[in-house]
Amino acid sequence: MFIEKNRRECGDTYDAMRWLTRDQAVAAKGKREQILDSIFRTGDRAQWRFAQTKPHTGELSPGCRLCGEGAWSCLFVNNLCNASCFYCPSAQKHRSIPGTGNLEFNAPEAYADYVSAFDIKGVSFSGGEPTLSFDRVVRFLKTLRHRSGNSLYIWMYTNGILITEDKLKILRDEGLDEIRFDIGAVRYNLEKVRMAVGIIPRVTVEIPAVPEDVETLKRVVRDLDAMGVNFLNLHQLRCTGFNREKFIQRNYTFVHGPGVAVLETELAALEIMAYTLEHRISLPVNYCSFIYRHQFQGAGSRRRNALMVKKGYEDVTRTGYLRSMALLGTSEAIANMDQRLILAGCDPQLWQVSQNRDRLLFSSVLWEYLDFSGLSLAVRYVNTSLRQAISYRHPFQEIRLNPRQKVFIERQIQPGEVILTPAMIGPFFDRFIGETTMDAPMDKQDALAGAAEFEHFRPGLLAYV
Repeated sequence: MFIEKNRRECGDTYDAMRWLTRDQAVAAKGKREQILDSIFRTGDRAQWRFAQTKPHTGELSPGCRLCGEGAWSCLFVNNLCNASCFYCPSAQKHRSIPGTGNLEFNAPEAYADYVSAFDIKGVSFSGGEPTLSFDRVVRFLKTLRHRSGNSLYIWMYTNGILITEDKLKILRDEGLDEIRFDIGAVRYNLEKVRMAVGIIPRVTVEIPAVPEDVETLKRVVRDLDAMGVNFLNLHQLRCTGFNREKFIQRNYTFVHGPGVAVLETELAALEIMAYTLEHRISLPVNYCSFIYRHQFQGAGSRRRNALMVKKGYEDVTRTGYLRSMALLGTSEAIANMDQRLILAGCDPQLWQVSQNRDRLLFSSVLWEYLDFSGLSLAVRYVNTSLRQAISYRHPFQEIRLNPRQKVFIERQIQPGEVILTPAMIGPFFDRFIGETTMDAPMDKQDALAGAAEFEHFRPGLLAYV
């Protein structure tokens, strides 16, 4: 399913890349299962979160929890960096206006309006390197803290090169909750991490799990634990057009997926996690897999958008899509169902009869009041995207942030309406709407597979085989 997509993304470099073979996949799957078994067999510190895409030991940072829950916004304060990490996914050479997603915010007040309007609970500052625009970071931090009080969790990413004790104290005094260091950018030098401990409330090391550096990391985790670092976040290397050639030179093994992943980095992260448990190192370790980021970060932004434009008869799925359900039948059957809801005293905003009177669109809240006998159910899904300007390709709704700035949410109807026969309606409810609904693998031949991709997260780490 992903091979042709990855081939198009990689272009001329595809054939030069070392792709995972089937035999290698079987061996890698066995090794991963062995490491995971070791992790979850060693005491009760190891947990799975977010549809078993994020294994971690100990507590997660509040910021990581908000990320998984879809309540986080990352503000890229510039597009500049003073490091030259081989794994960086983009060039970071041209100063830009602060922005998030497709939106730009010249003024901190406008960004604070956005955070408030979309009910965002956590904000992070990223760059490039945010400290290259330190005054800008402080202005945004001060405004956000003034507007939101302690209800907003705020953290900053940095390579630490320009960090000083005075800057740390300024960030602390303006209300920064957490600072995250990429020590891979400075060859695992811990000087600035040590400086931050005791000044910033939470200090985290967040780095890609570089396979060649596993033995170095095993030494480093002991030092991080001893100095009082709160969290270690290990990322799976992300392959992009900017870093692909460097990854090829390192002879990494590439894995097909919704984006190209690096095999060795996942095994390295899990090995470090297992090492900390085996050696009773109390430092919490979180593995941030590509499949987690691909699913949950996208779902979070979709969900925020969807809640802003949802119609009364629509629902928002766990993965952030708008779900529109409609009973199909004769005009007489639809009229009877309409009357049934009126007599039950249901909120009239929760359903709507189509102009041709052959459909009754309804919210899942009304399910218990409906009689599906002899009727079919049509289900359609809508994606949403937030834009600074209208594309005019899809229906849109204007969201006014303040008197001078507005944004637009476009509704993108997904192809293929799912038509459920009477026999399929009950299983659809049980699997996707009822109280016992849960993420679970689904066979492609399953009659509900077309709905599953919009309703459920795909559980587990990226499949090798």
